[in-house]
Amino acid sequence: MQTYKIMKTKFKTCIIGLGLIFGLSTSCNKFLDVVPDNAPVLDQAFSMRTMAERYLVTCYSSLPESFSVQGNAGLLSGDEFWLSSEATYSGYHSWRIALGSQNGDNPLLNAWDGNNGAKGYWIGITNCNIFLENIMRVPDMTEDEKLMWTSEVKFLKAYYHFLLLRQYGPIPIRDNNIPIYDAPGSSQLARNTVEECFNYIVGQIDDAMENLMDDVTAVNSETGRITKIVAKAMKAEILIHAASPLYNGNTGVEASITNVDGTKLFNQTYLSDKWQKAAEACKVAIDFAHQNGKALHTWTPTGGFIPQASTQYQMNIREAYNENTGNAEILWLDTKSTASGTIQGYFMLPRYTPNATTGTLLGFMSATLNIVEKFYSKNGVPIEEDITYPYTSRFDLITVPSTDGYKYDLVAGKETARMNLDRENRFYGTLMFDAGRVFMLQATSDANAYNIDLKYSGTSGKVDPNQYNWTGYASKKHYNYRGTVGASNAYTARVFGHPVMRLANLYLYYAEALNELNGPSAEAYAYIDVVRKRSGLPGVVEAWQKYSSNPTKPSTKEGLRQIIKSERTSEFALEGIRFWDLRRWRDAVKEYNSPILGWDINQSAAGSYYRTKLLYTRSFMERDYFWPLSLNERRRNPNLVQAAGW
Repeated sequence: MQTYKIMKTKFKTCIIGLGLIFGLSTSCNKFLDVVPDNAPVLDQAFSMRTMAERYLVTCYSSLPESFSVQGNAGLLSGDEFWLSSEATYSGYHSWRIALGSQNGDNPLLNAWDGNNGAKGYWIGITNCNIFLENIMRVPDMTEDEKLMWTSEVKFLKAYYHFLLLRQYGPIPIRDNNIPIYDAPGSSQLARNTVEECFNYIVGQIDDAMENLMDDVTAVNSETGRITKIVAKAMKAEILIHAASPLYNGNTGVEASITNVDGTKLFNQTYLSDKWQKAAEACKVAIDFAHQNGKALHTWTPTGGFIPQASTQYQMNIREAYNENTGNAEILWLDTKSTASGTIQGYFMLPRYTPNATTGTLLGFMSATLNIVEKFYSKNGVPIEEDITYPYTSRFDLITVPSTDGYKYDLVAGKETARMNLDRENRFYGTLMFDAGRVFMLQATSDANAYNIDLKYSGTSGKVDPNQYNWTGYASKKHYNYRGTVGASNAYTARVFGHPVMRLANLYLYYAEALNELNGPSAEAYAYIDVVRKRSGLPGVVEAWQKYSSNPTKPSTKEGLRQIIKSERTSEFALEGIRFWDLRRWRDAVKEYNSPILGWDINQSAAGSYYRTKLLYTRSFMERDYFWPLSLNERRRNPNLVQAAGW
């Protein structure tokens, strides 16, 4: 493994400025060469607090960048977003995985080696180990501060191990860097078992917990740092993964991997106590978050108008994701990769207002019909289950009524597909589409929301021959409603960071763990229902009894499991979470072998536009649950076995 052993050649460490993590100015200083066998240079790195702080930021610098659409597997390697052209987007390694181009010689998004669109997590682990070996000798720091920084870096080291585990399955544990004078071959480590990996990761987080600050106190300078709120929440997520079918009792092909010496790397016996540990960790994290003032976010209207109830519910879900200021729901915010105006333009439809003609609004990040169909009906149950919903005619054309129940979400009098009507508020708060509407602060009220025309001849339809919306749906979550279009037609974005973890995620994790442990319960319902209520939906028991063709579904473990999966899909749609959920549930084989569908966006007439069009036929095999190791890495380390099936 190339990052296990620090070579005698100089290991260049680029110090990423505090602005990326802590909100200060950004710089990249090359004055520091970290050379483990050169004491004077290493002494310089930890000779004073200011230098050590820069190295602390270096330990953060390997965290994934959420808004790197080319490199974030969660955005483009699944079935939520799709692009128009393999030629135009050939450099988007994430989408090439969705297209089936992953390979075992030179893998895409190769976080093991740090290439093909991915950062190298082993480099992050190496930097963390260097920091931990040296921080206690910095002279002008208090012991308490040293302990706090040590705890942050212990968490980061554990988290980098988890990111590798989630991507590659069982990995070697790198608790310490291997000295350069060790015998040749000492760096050729084999994979540890899945159990050993999870135990190590959770143990490191537990060790770090005591000396972390509870929450950031200086929002402008500390947001993004590891706190107890972060550590407790991420420990819960990690234990949810450990308990999930991909890692707990998995007897599939992907779990058949063994080391060279025959060691089985997966425990293929299901253990219910893993869900017990996950449930306990979720409850601890939730309670601690509540104690520190965290709560589900709700939108506060501005501008002096009284919004429709549906607008309130839709803005709740939009802002839970894309508004950082005053958002008590966010437990951990990615501040090093923010949604700039350029990034937002990837998702935003051109000419969504008559003046929004700026070339940065490209709208090529297209949401698929696959995800569109996952949202509930307005009654809070799947559209295929709702006894009042015309599911078999969902693709038929219908004229939008002009009544209040429709005109705030859809353009009255326009023709659209039946499936765009009578959907839940998370549907309208998440998606942009033809004959839909988008509310922005600049519109002054929800009654004045902007009308969308995505057909070929429409204002937001295909103009650029290379970059355009390909499916007929775009992400409204990536429109912060405070963004404005000026007199010069330039779009001014309200920049936001990606919530790595928000409280609603913990609520649904907890409900999932409770259900897997003991089946449906009042407590599990309560945590699901509080998330649904924020979007104006009735509780699960009430909704299924009144509207579902399977009214007893919430009363069984399997039924509630499916409901929780649906809740997670709707609540976190287009946020990059579904990609990893489908893996840990081992549902990707089922979901990712469905064809990718969209509308026929090259048509101007509604009758032609609203025809489902096959965009791609995907293939996902069990081996695809985990990334392969590169040929070069296997040559460097013969003790590393390839992922099963590769």
